[in-house]
Amino acid sequence: MLKPDKATLRKALRSRRKALGGFPRFLAIRQLEARLERLTRGLSLTAVAAYCAFDGEPELDGWLQRHRGQIWLPRVLPDHRLAFHHADPLTACSQRRMPRQRTNRFGITESADPRQRGINSLDALLIPLVGFDARGNRLGMGAGFYDRALAQRRGRRPLAIGVAFGCQEVEWLPVDPWDQPLDYIVTDTGVIDARASTGRTESS
Repeated sequence: MLKPDKATLRKALRSRRKALGGFPRFLAIRQLEARLERLTRGLSLTAVAAYCAFDGEPELDGWLQRHRGQIWLPRVLPDHRLAFHHADPLTACSQRRMPRQRTNRFGITESADPRQRGINSLDALLIPLVGFDARGNRLGMGAGFYDRALAQRRGRRPLAIGVAFGCQEVEWLPVDPWDQPLDYIVTDTGVIDARASTGRTESS
């Protein structure tokens, strides 16, 4: 039996992500944020690249407001690389309150703050996912922005932390040579330490 390709999986999983709404979505985001907060504090992650939710991705407003460090948001450059620009955790990604913001060509909110950091000066990247498996493989939107960024990192820093709803997990994802694996995946249903041979570790 043929396994589905990335395009087929992407279409199905984007629909699954968008279909999660109402109170179930609210509850899932609260559970996800609680697990993410425990993980980032436990790993002493201070300078973190977050993201502004798009296309049904989990919003992280609560986690951003409670984060006790610096927040840096990705900006898509003309050459398809990512730059990471400063944002205030209390107002980041808020359309009404974020003082310095811009919208890129995909309709995603970015920081217009001129302060910038290189990827290897960050502690972690929070990466939105279209799909994932327990081995740390991720399926993104297909542009390869995060794969190119992670290919530049040295060693295990910054950590690559995928963020998704549990309903986006699949048993198997096709992997290309340029795909960059994740270190952790945080969802509403648990935390996967993809670096550990045991795979999933559930958060209380």
